[in-house]
Amino acid sequence: MNELILKEDGKYKVYEELLLKRDQLNKDARTIYAIYLKEFGELLLESFELKIECIKKKKMITYCQAALNRGESIDVQKMNNKIDTSMALYNLQLKEMAAKKEIADKAKTVPAYQAEKAKRIYKRLAKMLHPDINPNVAGNEELCDLWDRIYVAYNCNDDEELDNLEILVRKVLKDDGEAIGNVEIDNLEERISKLEYEINNILTTEPYIYSDLLSSEDKVIARKEELNNEIAEFKKYSAELSEVLQIILSGGGATLTWIQD
Repeated sequence: MNELILKEDGKYKVYEELLLKRDQLNKDARTIYAIYLKEFGELLLESFELKIECIKKKKMITYCQAALNRGESIDVQKMNNKIDTSMALYNLQLKEMAAKKEIADKAKTVPAYQAEKAKRIYKRLAKMLHPDINPNVAGNEELCDLWDRIYVAYNCNDDEELDNLEILVRKVLKDDGEAIGNVEIDNLEERISKLEYEINNILTTEPYIYSDLLSSEDKVIARKEELNNEIAEFKKYSAELSEVLQIILSGGGATLTWIQD
């Protein structure tokens, strides 16, 4: 390391440890979210699907009322095209939720010892190759590729792959003595403050805070009951909106038989 790092070794060590802690917490948060989706995913999807169904019907009612107020007949096809366009973002969010749930359902749990081994190997490699610890890695295409593979393997708790990657990293570093070189990191205090903020943000926001919910069987049951009640309310509201919409459409000389699908 160069003179700057040697002079501020204490701060550098703090920075290094905070960086590794942030990465671990981000990994933990993803695991927590996967467990959360496995537990509540079906109910969350059903609730959100009903919610956007209600939003769509409300938009239809607004469209129809506006047309009738102008003395115009209701063009169902035109209305459908307009509403579908305005609902595109909601439908995209629904697809993303379904995709995340599918990934969570397929996620495998690993033994604690395997996860701990992956963590130890990652820590060793991160001290050599983490882009925030060693900016010089960015200029080495081979090391950049290895780092990307390391990060993926770490998040999958793939200790066997990390073992293999560590061998490759050490070979590259041995073959190219300039690969890690002297590292200079400016503004350590500012970087440390930023990491402390990021860590606090992870610990106090979703999905990390779901860990408290998931640790209690009573809280899990209560949350499922809450979601089931929410679904029941959306179903009731959707039926009421359908009735209003059918009345408006019949008054405007139009029908919409598919609204109940």
